[in-house]
Amino acid sequence: MRTSLHRILHPLFGIAMIVFLLLAFMLVFAQVIGLIFAQPWLIEGASETLLHPAIISAIVVGLIGYALFNCLPKVEKKAELEDEDED
Repeated sequence: MRTSLHRILHPLFGIAMIVFLLLAFMLVFAQVIGLIFAQPWLIEGASETLLHPAIISAIVVGLIGYALFNCLPKVEKKAELEDEDED
């Protein structure tokens, strides 16, 4: 069961991370453009439009990442924990 969940969650995590990063990039980029060209409506509009979807996508990425870590096969999880102990 862990391997089947891992196969499903791994691509979902990648897709969710890409969506989150695109939303965050668009939010920051639009605000920077608004600062450069002194357009306050662009700064406010970007924040009003993209802030909530970016926060929701960050939550989804965190939940999928948590589930993905808990679905790792025991051999991989044990090796990962041993690597953290060495650092």
